[in-house]
Amino acid sequence: MKFKKYYYLLLLVSFSLSCVKNIDIDQVDTYDLTPKYIASLVYFKMPVLSFFDSVTGSENIKPIIDESNISIMEEQFIQDKLKEVIFDFEVTNPFSRDIYFSIQFLDETDNITYSINPILIKANTSNLLHKETIVIENTPQFLDTRKIRVSLQLSVASGTPLDMNDSNEFIFKSAGTFTFKI
Repeated sequence: MKFKKYYYLLLLVSFSLSCVKNIDIDQVDTYDLTPKYIASLVYFKMPVLSFFDSVTGSENIKPIIDESNISIMEEQFIQDKLKEVIFDFEVTNPFSRDIYFSIQFLDETDNITYSINPILIKANTSNLLHKETIVIENTPQFLDTRKIRVSLQLSVASGTPLDMNDSNEFIFKSAGTFTFKI
């Protein structure tokens, strides 16, 4: 019985001596909710034969271009809430030639809404990392993007001729971190 009295007395003293901090309710008004979503975007491998003309068998010095539609940019939530996009690229060029790589974002009439400056990927490079940040407030035309154009071109100024029997592959990986304002 005495133990219970001491226990309650100790509990009462603890509560009466504990510190209480004032709660600032106004913090709710200044709270900034900016969720981030990370998505894998493009991944591809290209064998050395992709850089040769299939008719003549000679190295193709013209750019290899691929265009893809991006329908997600049409969504009203994206249009209203997208704050920033960070693109992360990882590229491996195992070939004996430098390769120029570029990306353009296009609207529905093929006007450029944003362009990533061409990146020179040196010969025999593995895991080249590149980051590109687009702040929507500074480039609002990016929200008009409906297509992406990826271009690869062999450098004619460097390296030795490519070997058609090379089993290595050019590898491209990309991801995007999308930040929204809620």
